[in-house]
Amino acid sequence: MLGLKNFEYRRHKEILENFFKLAEIGKIPPGNTPGHGDGWGIGYYKNGEAVVRKSGGSISEEKEYFFETCARIGYSKIILAHFRKSAWPETSTANHAHPFSYKDILFAHNGTIHDYQTLLEEIAAAEQPRPGALDSEVYFHYVMSFASLSLEKAFKKAVQNIKKKNSYSSLTCLFSDGGRLYAYREYSNNPAYYSLHYAAIGNASIISSEPISPAVPWKILRRGKLFVF
Repeated sequence: MLGLKNFEYRRHKEILENFFKLAEIGKIPPGNTPGHGDGWGIGYYKNGEAVVRKSGGSISEEKEYFFETCARIGYSKIILAHFRKSAWPETSTANHAHPFSYKDILFAHNGTIHDYQTLLEEIAAAEQPRPGALDSEVYFHYVMSFASLSLEKAFKKAVQNIKKKNSYSSLTCLFSDGGRLYAYREYSNNPAYYSLHYAAIGNASIISSEPISPAVPWKILRRGKLFVF
């Protein structure tokens, strides 16, 4: 996952190129085959509205399309990019690629909620995800189901409930309302894999699953705290 605030393609192309390398050489959960080739996506904001471009194909095979998409964005106050490593067989489709968008909120997740179906029972009809949604998309809509709260409070309420009642590998995620970039790191195992790292370059804030440039100092985000940029 990659989140970048105050994105400018010309300034941050190298960051994107370094991030792209994680598709093939990035960390993977123990016992998994190498690569993050189960779909990819990038979300950004245009005139205050969330826009998402996604594919169910392998990012390694669609590198040109990915960089063309980034170049067309040019500038965005926030971008989220995600290369998917699926926990669910035969689900490499654009629908299941991250990030997800709902009510101009962008959301990307790294991890698995094994019993996510129980969350569907608690989501009101108006906030239900599309049919066939998997754990990450359900997680997102569960957060959004606390509509009476601010986004920050809704998220904290949702993860508090999930941590009490559900089985998961990680709730680590990035999300944005178009003005702020949020980052959260939580896991039940494999802390080295479920990581988020922060760096600043000029006025840009960068959050990445792994450090992706030796030229800037990176700090790992603390577990269990919601960071707001």
